[in-house]
Parts: sequence; structure tokens; C-alpha cells
Amino acid sequence: MTTALPEGTPARMPYADEPDTQEQEPRRFYRLRAPHVDKASVPVTVRVTPDADLYVAVGAGRRRMYLTPNEAWALWRCLSEAVASTGEPPEWIRVHVTPTHR
Repeated sequence: MTTALPEGTPARMPYADEPDTQEQEPRRFYRLRAPHVDKASVPVTVRVTPDADLYVAVGAGRRRMYLTPNEAWALWRCLSEAVASTGEPPEWIRVHVTPTHR
């Protein structure tokens, strides 16, 4: 008796875990600190919550804004062009920003 399946036949691993129930993805935070000339660095945070507007906070929350994803894309485009016109990016900006859940 042979147990080989024809090539290309989808097979389930015998001890594979059942898929988890679909949980809503938790909100994510993207943070970076911008150096400041006269004082400590300035925190910049973007919060992404599923099915909600994005939340942007600059300077420990003193400057805040909610943006729809379309507004965020438009802001990204305009801001990237505007900042690029000021010269080369500084070295401290060349980092990967990893999302956190808190």
C-alpha cells in the first residue's frame, strides 16, 4: 500500500494547528524622536487602529491630528516633496521604524 499523493495535490500536515480565529489586529504605534537644537528630542508618533482614522502626535501630544488614510497619503506626498526640497536627509532619519503595540 502506498501513501504517496499525486504531485500537486494539496495536503494538510497531519499535526498542523487549526487556524486561529480571526482576531482584529491590535492598534500599532510608529515612533521616532527628532533631535532638537535647544532642548531634548521631540517625539513623533503615528497610531494606526484598524477601521479608524490615523492619529498623529508631535511633541508629546501637544500637536495632534486625526487623518483618514486618504488624507494621510496626501499629507505624505506633499510633505515628502516639501521636505525633499530642503536638501539631503540627515543621518538620524535613516532608520527602520518598527511598529509596537503600545
